[in-house]
Amino acid sequence: MQTLIRREHQVTRRDGTQRVEVRYAVSSLLLTAQEAERIWRGHWGIENRSHHCRDVVRHEDACRLRRGAQGRAMLNGVVVALLSGQTRQITALVRRLTIDPLLALELLIPELASR
Repeated sequence: MQTLIRREHQVTRRDGTQRVEVRYAVSSLLLTAQEAERIWRGHWGIENRSHHCRDVVRHEDACRLRRGAQGRAMLNGVVVALLSGQTRQITALVRRLTIDPLLALELLIPELASR
């Protein structure tokens, strides 16, 4: 252990209440405060871009599937990647696909859209 990190974070809940959360981390690297913050933000940036999107779009956290979970996670990743290639507003696109499922086929097979 080279660096012990203590980070305070202001959290505002949906109901408007605020609180301060304190989080700790340990690193095998000798880090300055700026380096630790950059690494911390980088980690959560990946979390927010990947996991949050997968959970909002494909409801991974709510799924209670145990057998075949790795296959489902892989399929969810493919679905999110396909949708990401179409737009940055994936949730809005999923809502449109729910209303118009044929649009999903048009996204997968662009030749159908020209007919």
